[in-house]
Amino acid sequence: MNFPQNRAFEWVSQNLQPFVLGVLVLLATARFLYVLWPKWRILRQVPGEDRFKYPLKRLGHTFRIAFLQAKMFKEAKAGWMHALIFWGFLIFLLRAAWFFFIGFFPAVELDGGGLETLYFFFKDSFIVLVTLAAIYALYRRTVERPERLTLSLEGIVILVLILAIMMSDALFDAGWQARNPQASMSGAWLGSLIAPMLSVFEVTAIIHLHNMAYWMHVICTLYFMTLLPGSKHFHIVTSIPNVFFSNGFEGGNQLHRIDFENEELENYGVSKIEEFSWKKLLDLHTCTECGRCDVACPALASGKPLSPKQLTVDLRDHLNNETPHLLDNDPQRSDGPLLLGGIINDETIWSCTTCGACEEECPVMIEYVNKVVDLRRGLVLMENRYPAEFANAFKSLETQSNPWGFGSNTRADWAQGLDIKTWDKNNPTEYLYFVGCNGSFDDRGKKIATAVVHSLKSAGVAFSILGNDEGCTGDPARRAGNEYLFDMLASKNAELFKEKSVMKIVTHCPHCFNSLKNEYAEFGVELDVIHHSELLERLAPHGGGEAKTTDRVVYHDSCYLGRHNEIYDAPRDVATRKTEPGKTSEVEASRERGACCGAGGGRFLLEEKTGTRMSHQRVDQLMESNPDTIAVSCPFCVLMLEDALKAKNLHDKVRVKDISELANEP
Repeated sequence: MNFPQNRAFEWVSQNLQPFVLGVLVLLATARFLYVLWPKWRILRQVPGEDRFKYPLKRLGHTFRIAFLQAKMFKEAKAGWMHALIFWGFLIFLLRAAWFFFIGFFPAVELDGGGLETLYFFFKDSFIVLVTLAAIYALYRRTVERPERLTLSLEGIVILVLILAIMMSDALFDAGWQARNPQASMSGAWLGSLIAPMLSVFEVTAIIHLHNMAYWMHVICTLYFMTLLPGSKHFHIVTSIPNVFFSNGFEGGNQLHRIDFENEELENYGVSKIEEFSWKKLLDLHTCTECGRCDVACPALASGKPLSPKQLTVDLRDHLNNETPHLLDNDPQRSDGPLLLGGIINDETIWSCTTCGACEEECPVMIEYVNKVVDLRRGLVLMENRYPAEFANAFKSLETQSNPWGFGSNTRADWAQGLDIKTWDKNNPTEYLYFVGCNGSFDDRGKKIATAVVHSLKSAGVAFSILGNDEGCTGDPARRAGNEYLFDMLASKNAELFKEKSVMKIVTHCPHCFNSLKNEYAEFGVELDVIHHSELLERLAPHGGGEAKTTDRVVYHDSCYLGRHNEIYDAPRDVATRKTEPGKTSEVEASRERGACCGAGGGRFLLEEKTGTRMSHQRVDQLMESNPDTIAVSCPFCVLMLEDALKAKNLHDKVRVKDISELANEP
């Protein structure tokens, strides 16, 4: 597209403009790279992590989460605001390139034909949409001021720059059309609307407005670029790769085995910021400080000193402060603040239930659980510092393979009189029923295990148990940071599975399920693990018109069955088969947004000494549906919710039942 000007401006445009623009571009690029380069060097020198498997799945995931902004719309108004700005950003990348092209080559005519017309139409439409979104964002930050947001002058500056870029774009097109009223600028409908307003000015003034709009657009764009790598808005650069490399393609939380036999390995877990992998540091740079993770966190809601957002921000700030010393190998760095017990308090780390609610809410797929476990590993393995309650649990797990100290030779006592086969390598059943510590030793858990047995038999499942040979999966040890103990327990189980040719396992405990399914492959054993709800959904007859109970039933999602393994429908189906239509309900905090009972992350072994009990706040949420029965698919959730009901004097009005118990009711 050609922009005729008088001779003076034509000379300036063709001779001075490219030089000035070149200087500005060089300065802005130099500033951008100067701030970015140290961050890149740190990512290159910290421990590696394989996040390149399943590239096609990752691309699809990135398109859905990053480009379609799928997770943003969980909060409608803020979601549309951010999505419109992001989509506008993508559209205006081409426009920015065009601005710089005509700045360097002012005499070159560009004619895109029909595609240019279509692009200008969408571009102008998004000028309006992005402007409205940015104005709402300013209103939200200056008037509404949501508590979860980190409000800063920097955020306001960015929004003002966005508005300036939108205004200058529209004014640039309007100035050209006002100078050339006989010419057509197909598709640029916004410029056509504004151009008549400029016609009241003299030609020289219009030329000045046109050129001012150009330089305003270019300078705001370059200044915006220089702000990115040194601020929280760096997420504009890192969010798409962070989503691409995110977890979710292999199950679990990307907790990997430590090679304790590697003599060159001096540190276990994370005690220093540089011991995190590159992906975990990329997470830190990607945080938008939107606070959605804080809203979802059950620990923070119950008054614990854990804010997922603040944890990330503190780690990021510490990383930025330490970067010069890390790059210089500064010997005085040891005099700086400690990560554990300094930057991050111990109680913050132990408050986490590893429920994953923060990860579910994060729109840029930041991972929190694996960082918390890494930090716990550092405390336990390197600092020998952990809550006193864990001392006996660790000892019991090591000697008796359960966290409560019951004799391992009594593990199968719960099964007496139930006519259950013991696994025979030479005559195996289709499934091994892995009972778990709760079902083997806890009195309430034994009732659940018995109900599971009856359910499996009713469904015609051929199964047997390991009896006293069964051992703890090691899940509570790993979540509590004692990776060495987990390694010992998992290695022993893996060898037993291989020795006995175990291939298919059914379990009712989501924690056992998650550990066996997602974490045992690194120990050389490939297992086909299924939760009993999935098996019963497939094999047991549906109740249909034979519903016999009029109880109002609400289902509580287990974090490790739901969010961590995306099993939502099967347990609901089993739990409600004998319930009359219309008697089942869902609370707002359910399915992927279900709230934790407080038992995860090894916290069932700890007393809640700070704030209120997480189980109490979960019961309050479930009671909103006025249920007679709370259906559960995790034995630890059963214990936590029953205790909460007793504390609230509701145990005579509301019962907590495992789904297998409901399935066996007459």
